[in-house]
Amino acid sequence: MKLSEIKTILATAQAVNFRLENGESVPEHFHVTEVGIITKDFIDCGGKVRHEKVANFQLWDADDYAHRLKAANY
Repeated sequence: MKLSEIKTILATAQAVNFRLENGESVPEHFHVTEVGIITKDFIDCGGKVRHEKVANFQLWDADDYAHRLKAANY
């Protein structure tokens, strides 16, 4: 998915909800502390060259209810 597609979806979204790998929902009062792109170029033990690129979201879940993430077009 491209960033432009995410922006289009967020413009009309009523809420933003994340699920952990185990299927558990992240509480609504979370906030995003960091977003980044991780790029990895490497050669494995078989000599195969690979390139990986992933987006990383760091979420904070605490008793900090004033930082609730709202869907909006900024």
